[in-house]
Amino acid sequence: MNRITLRTPAKINPVLELLGKRPDGFHELALVFQAVSLFDELTLEKIPQGVLFSVSRSPEPLAEDDSNLVVKAARLFLHGVLKGQGGVKITLAKDIPLAAGLGGGSSDAAAALKGMDLLFETKLSEQRLMEMAGQLGSDVPFFLKGGTALGTGRGEKIESWKPAPTLDLILVKPVEGLSTAGVYRSGKAAFTSGDKARAFQNILAKGDIQEITASLYNGLEPASFFLMPRLREIKDKILGAGALGALVSGSGPTVFGLVESDRQGEMISRVFSSNEYRVVKTQTNPQGIEVVR
Repeated sequence: MNRITLRTPAKINPVLELLGKRPDGFHELALVFQAVSLFDELTLEKIPQGVLFSVSRSPEPLAEDDSNLVVKAARLFLHGVLKGQGGVKITLAKDIPLAAGLGGGSSDAAAALKGMDLLFETKLSEQRLMEMAGQLGSDVPFFLKGGTALGTGRGEKIESWKPAPTLDLILVKPVEGLSTAGVYRSGKAAFTSGDKARAFQNILAKGDIQEITASLYNGLEPASFFLMPRLREIKDKILGAGALGALVSGSGPTVFGLVESDRQGEMISRVFSSNEYRVVKTQTNPQGIEVVR
């Protein structure tokens, strides 16, 4: 095999709880990851040596140097697994908004790891891939699993759950960005016990949309509202337009809404028709990274 293309999904967090500050400076978390049907696409090709990375499309300017998480993932695999023998050219076609609380960069990094494992037929164990993913970022391990899962620790310890029922969603991202580090440092996040995240497994299994909606929770949402007040306005607009529920995803600034149908999602999207927003109608996705060719 000399070339492979993978499709890698975005995520939302229907529940995100902060349990406390860890000695290493990170926060102890209990959060629910849910993959959604909004994708980036990575094509990997063997080359003699090194890492070549380029972006064929992106909704916003994206670094193509060593600061990009895809390049970091490729170099980690190249040096840690291939011991510098061989190289890879990676082309990214990006549709997931950047710095949006949707995990796009983490998803791409996970796809780079999985793609290189397949491309070079190294047949690494799931545990080895997960360990490498955890070195790249707290969200990266989830994308090797996909679907629906509980994350604990920094978010890197993943427990896969039975896939959530198919839920229609609308994602609304303002053009402005929001710093994840700034959200955590704001002092406005709420701390809880982790029980909400763990209870969400049974709530999803019952499939009652009203109960699912009532159980949405994000301890980072007050901090996101504090730093970017218009996010509260976006959430209120989504709910006022008829969504069943709405929540900031991760550290923001994307706000997702649960809607009754794709048609309702289309109606709500018209409320955000200006170029001040990126609006996506989508659904929950039961899978993770997919090989497309």
